[in-house]
Amino acid sequence: MSAGRPPSRRRIIVDCDPGNGVPGADIDDGLALALAVASDTIQLDMITVVSGNTHRDQGYAVARTFVDLVGLDIPVYAGAGTALLEPSGPWRSRQDQVTRSDAVRAAWSAVPPPDPHDPGTAFGAAAEIVRHVRAHPGEITIVAIGPLTNVAQALQLDPGLPEVVREIVVMGGAFDVPGFLQELNFGIDPDAARAVLTSGCPVTLLPLDATSQTLLRHEDLDLVDAERSALARYVVQTTRPWIDLAAAWRGIGGCLLHDPLAVALLVDPGIVTVEEMMVDVETQGTLTRGRPVAWTRENLRLHVGLDISRARPVRIVKTVDNDRLLRTMFAAYHGWSDQVGSRA
Repeated sequence: MSAGRPPSRRRIIVDCDPGNGVPGADIDDGLALALAVASDTIQLDMITVVSGNTHRDQGYAVARTFVDLVGLDIPVYAGAGTALLEPSGPWRSRQDQVTRSDAVRAAWSAVPPPDPHDPGTAFGAAAEIVRHVRAHPGEITIVAIGPLTNVAQALQLDPGLPEVVREIVVMGGAFDVPGFLQELNFGIDPDAARAVLTSGCPVTLLPLDATSQTLLRHEDLDLVDAERSALARYVVQTTRPWIDLAAAWRGIGGCLLHDPLAVALLVDPGIVTVEEMMVDVETQGTLTRGRPVAWTRENLRLHVGLDISRARPVRIVKTVDNDRLLRTMFAAYHGWSDQVGSRA
């Protein structure tokens, strides 16, 4: 458990696929972790790692490097290296192809790589999720910002988990984003996404439709004083090249803040607006596997031959106040003190 955290703070497990320091890998998991430890309203109890943005073992090294950097006693557990059913080869090939680029590696040349950390015996993320949630019924929120394999496996181990978990905040899925037939987290493990969203757990979903309303530019990052703390320096160093790469890919002048938003809405719910809808995830369609589908009970008009019995109510994030999000993140980063391993 994190040291010196008052019990009034929101207790969370972050299940993630971090890539900070890995050439070409998204850095938003690391920004989310930094916000979780630096916020005075959050208690980060545990980090679990899944394959996705990076391979599980690589992500484990990134997470352990971060924990060592901030000097807190936060356990890190490795979880699933492959999806429940979806073949991992095509996705892993796509992700790894970026990291092999000479141009990308050159862009990351000034970024410290993660320290070598072998998971060793630190496996069993799903079992640790179950153990921790059961030990603190009604208190633990799972912030799931990678593919949902670990969380789905936790539900397989303990089908009663929906009754004792406080909430699951999920970043994943795309309802209607131009050019995206898939979103990475749900695409890598569609069956896990369906298992979690239809489990009956209290779920808040941040789809790509919402996270695409966020933006971090170089001029925004300039507001983070890298000399203030090791945490602030980590945020700035690992984020700079990703802003360039993401901006080139998408032509939007910066990078999106998918994962930090999942933590930030717990710090300041006013950052987002939400709507409760019935949600299921398509796992059979040739072109729609991994795609979430949503409707409201009162407005459902036509579903001939469709089985909608598994759908469950989910709070879907609809709009995001990006300026408020940035203020929340930067205030937390600036409040961090290396001397005490907590906020100044």
